[in-house]
Amino acid sequence: MIKLHRVTKYYENKIPAINDINLSIIKGDFVFVTGASGAGKTTLIKLIFSSEKPNSGEIVVNSENITRMSPKEIPYFRRKLGVVFQDFKIIQNRSVYDNVAFPLNIIGTRGKLVKKKVWQVLKWVGLLQKKDSLPLHLSGGEQQRVAIARAIINNPLLLLADEPTGNLDPKLSYEIMKLFKAINARGTTVVIATHDKNTALKFSKNIITLDRGKLAG
Repeated sequence: MIKLHRVTKYYENKIPAINDINLSIIKGDFVFVTGASGAGKTTLIKLIFSSEKPNSGEIVVNSENITRMSPKEIPYFRRKLGVVFQDFKIIQNRSVYDNVAFPLNIIGTRGKLVKKKVWQVLKWVGLLQKKDSLPLHLSGGEQQRVAIARAIINNPLLLLADEPTGNLDPKLSYEIMKLFKAINARGTTVVIATHDKNTALKFSKNIITLDRGKLAG
């Protein structure tokens, strides 16, 4: 599903955020990427999502070498992925329904199918009763569930999440992680970046630890 071969990524300071990493994640895995702030977790997620390009090395996702993709190919590649961001990235002036429907509308899904799929996924994440609400009227946990619903609306092969519980209290964090586990049980490969190794240990034995851009222990 995901293979990194000798991948290095650095920014203007020339200090590698990711340093000569070899990594393999198989289809159906439920994987946590942990490490302290600045360890390279977010950079790794961005590289897999192709919002960043490595300075060297190759990345293969779902048998596609994304390091060789042209800018025109990347949007089509991303249609097979779901991404959940720490700050949610919800459209504030759109309803819950419209936020979740957004990826379907972009690819031209017909109206009746959009409604069917949005209602199904909102019911699954427990937010159907909030479908007409604006993000302003939602709790942090509800906003995160909207972000997750939007990320899985296209039944992605791979779901990436960057610190998805970073702004939530422990109880809500646990509920969100259970939701990710349920998504994985449906067949989606899930990769979650988090600084909270204790939570990671409760949910998976597949833990990748980064230390200053390198794989640790």
